[in-house]
Amino acid sequence: MPLKSKGKGRKGVKQQQQRNTAESQAEENYRKAALEADMPKEQLVPWRDMTRQAKADNERLKRRLWDLEKALEQAQEDKRDIHEEMTRQYQELQKQTAAHSQRLEAKVKSLQEQLATRLRESQQTQETATQALAERDRTIAQLQGRLDAMEREYEKILHGSLDLVLAKMAEASQHWEEVGMTIAVEHKECLQEFGLNPLEI
Repeated sequence: MPLKSKGKGRKGVKQQQQRNTAESQAEENYRKAALEADMPKEQLVPWRDMTRQAKADNERLKRRLWDLEKALEQAQEDKRDIHEEMTRQYQELQKQTAAHSQRLEAKVKSLQEQLATRLRESQQTQETATQALAERDRTIAQLQGRLDAMEREYEKILHGSLDLVLAKMAEASQHWEEVGMTIAVEHKECLQEFGLNPLEI
């Protein structure tokens, strides 16, 4: 709506300018006619040449003005087209930027979720490994305790067995010494019965 009002205003100004030009032209023609009526005919010839030259110049100026108006209109149209094209390109760039930004945000969110998942998995793995190591240490400690107890028990059994063997050996040694003494006494008596001295044999 404001553009139409502006166009009507400009058209009214142009019409006013045309009326002023027509009035000025009429006054100029009237003045020229008055001068021609007062001038001798020999003076009218150069005046008419000047008038024709002025008219030709006026036509050239009109055509020049018309060309300039057309060039101005074309320039304004080109400017409007350029502005529309730049606006379209800007809007398209905004759409592309928004889409790219959304893709980047989605990718960042996905990477953050993957990272959180990997961190949870890593933490769970670390906790599992820690529990397994603790269980291993407990098992090793239990086995080591059992081995130590078995070693102490074996040492006790071994010492007991050795003591028993030594006691039996001592008992057997004493027994055999007694048996030996008995045999020696019997041999001595037998030798004495035959009149032999055991010390000389």
